Amino acid sequence: MDLTNVKGVGPEKSRKLMSAGYGTVESIAFSSPRDISMDTGIPEDTVRAIITAAKMIVRSKESTKGGKLVEILSGKDAKKILGSMDHITTGLKGLDQILGGGIETCAVSEFYGPAKAGKTQICHQLCVTVQLPKEAGGLEAPALYIDTERTMKYEHIKSVAERFGLDPDMASDNVFYAYAMNSEALYETVHKSLDEVVQNRGIKLVVVDCLTGHFRAEYCGRESLPTRQQKLNRIIHDLLRIAVSQDLAVVVTNQVHSQPDLYGKSENPIGGHTVAHGVTFRLGLSTRKHNMRIVTVVDAPALPPDEAYFAITTRGLIDITAKDLSSKAPIGFSEAEEEEEKEVKKMEEAETIIE
Repeated sequence: MDLTNVKGVGPEKSRKLMSAGYGTVESIAFSSPRDISMDTGIPEDTVRAIITAAKMIVRSKESTKGGKLVEILSGKDAKKILGSMDHITTGLKGLDQILGGGIETCAVSEFYGPAKAGKTQICHQLCVTVQLPKEAGGLEAPALYIDTERTMKYEHIKSVAERFGLDPDMASDNVFYAYAMNSEALYETVHKSLDEVVQNRGIKLVVVDCLTGHFRAEYCGRESLPTRQQKLNRIIHDLLRIAVSQDLAVVVTNQVHSQPDLYGKSENPIGGHTVAHGVTFRLGLSTRKHNMRIVTVVDAPALPPDEAYFAITTRGLIDITAKDLSSKAPIGFSEAEEEEEKEVKKMEEAETIIE
């Protein structure tokens, strides 16, 4: 939508808003007057009037759920909207169950854990499952992968897509990509580019892998801690704003640091209280023998602490049981399951040819 259609926004103000990253009506409606004023140089009183006009436009849209949250709602209306948020299946029945249906839209979900715990693999699998039909737990929509550690592997996307019955090439083409080489590039991507891209491309999943890595490397020492936390806080709030205003899911990964204490060594996520309070759902990953992992709901608005189990394979993540954790060998797809999937695929191809 042309921003000049918002009352109080002329060509010059539109240019300033666009340059500062406020390229959609939603991005204006869900931002604070102070932030917009500081980013654009437009007086704060003027910005307040523009935000009010933008909210009126967003309210009138029937297609968005999160957009309704710009106004005060009755308990009946709020219950209806908040209870109807979409979910994206993780492809793991156990994890979907403890999450109440999968990764929720209009929210920021964090997966943290040590190296090799499966954080990136979860992100890859979600980039595929978001493309599944709605009856299969997807949203029939593309994903955007913001990569800060050069971890994205399109060949793995293809392998996972094939397992879920999607065309590998089409599935990989539907995963948009941005490489953020430092914390400033990450901020610029989230703050200035994300709104327009997700709206124009119909993206329903934004992945940031990893949220904190650059900040950990670039901001060393206690003297830089306030600046680091302020920037992190702004990025998380921008991600949540976009998630709500655009009805999409945001998934971020986070690293951990070791903290020796009297009882041994504990691993805590990076970012402290800023990240802990900023995300909506917080899930911890831990490693077990071979390719087996545990995922735990650490914090969620209305879910109890719980855990699920999975194994990492070349074709994505698969469910395992607590009993499997004591297995003496890696767990993957059995030969019988491989052959069964091949037969199913052959039958589907034959049916397609006949049609």
